[in-house]
Amino acid sequence: MAGIEPVVRVGIVSWNTASELDRCLAGLPAALDGLKAEIVVVDNASQDNSADLAERHRGVVVVRKATNEGYARGMNLALADTTAPALLALNPDTQAPPGSLRRLVEALLDAPDLGLVVPQLRNDDGSLQHSVNRFPSVGLTLAASLLPASWHAHHPDRWWVPGIAPHDVSGDIDWAVGAVHVIRGAALSGTPPYSERWFMYVEDLDLCRRLQEAGWRRRLEADVQVTHTGNAAGAQAWGPDPALRWLPASYDFFALAHSDGAARTWAGANALALLMWSIIGLVHPGWLPFQDGPGGRRAQARRVWMLRRHMRIHLTALVVGPRFMAKRAARHGVGAGPELAGPAQ
Repeated sequence: MAGIEPVVRVGIVSWNTASELDRCLAGLPAALDGLKAEIVVVDNASQDNSADLAERHRGVVVVRKATNEGYARGMNLALADTTAPALLALNPDTQAPPGSLRRLVEALLDAPDLGLVVPQLRNDDGSLQHSVNRFPSVGLTLAASLLPASWHAHHPDRWWVPGIAPHDVSGDIDWAVGAVHVIRGAALSGTPPYSERWFMYVEDLDLCRRLQEAGWRRRLEADVQVTHTGNAAGAQAWGPDPALRWLPASYDFFALAHSDGAARTWAGANALALLMWSIIGLVHPGWLPFQDGPGGRRAQARRVWMLRRHMRIHLTALVVGPRFMAKRAARHGVGAGPELAGPAQ
């Protein structure tokens, strides 16, 4: 109805994901369940017909970019200039069931101290997708990597590694991947949600850290489930392993959040953990805390040895230092991200 202020601005950034985007947009009306919404798709110079397909959907505003300026910059544009109290950053390779996005928005707006709400993510086959984590630290890396899986199962609240209860139980979290982020606009104090320092990846981790520092809670609503294919655009540019892109950016983030020395220490912990995985995982796969892939002993061994290519990144951060990693991570953007205002008392 004309004259009704929007409750939520939905932002989607597309890059050569036409089929996924078309499916995502087709399901939005039911997922929002009558919620007054603005929907903006920023197309980062796709070479397929992503933008054309998006324009066929009623009520969708499409912004066509001449060049691909990255996810964070595109999403900031999609979520800008709105009076809606809730901002919904949505990946094009998501499928939200009827009523799901409305429930997330209402959960956010009903709790004045919440800055971010996310759903539980599911893979295309319905299996659980790891999407919420603790903030990275040296202690967590060593505990999650070097202690046996059985130990984690008995101490989920202490270490909270992927695959343990927080993915299945609603509650406060440290940070969540940005496939579906429902953000309180007031928590941003008029500044963009995502740091444009990174072309893609880590901006979700950085947002959650800044929300925490400003006193805003972040929450997982595990009873709301959204399917997320994952890496639909990233795989086209960088291959099937997003960690090869995520890890360098994460070291830059860690150095910014802590210090260069802390980032080097974290790199050493990651390198040590990876070495232990490679040695112990081949002999005793049950020791490993991460058992989320299909297959038996041989498949687990292949996954362990695949991680060897990550070792080069860890050692580069350790030996050369995070300043070198920062130069690589910042090639497509500048700025360390905005400061956030704390929740109103």
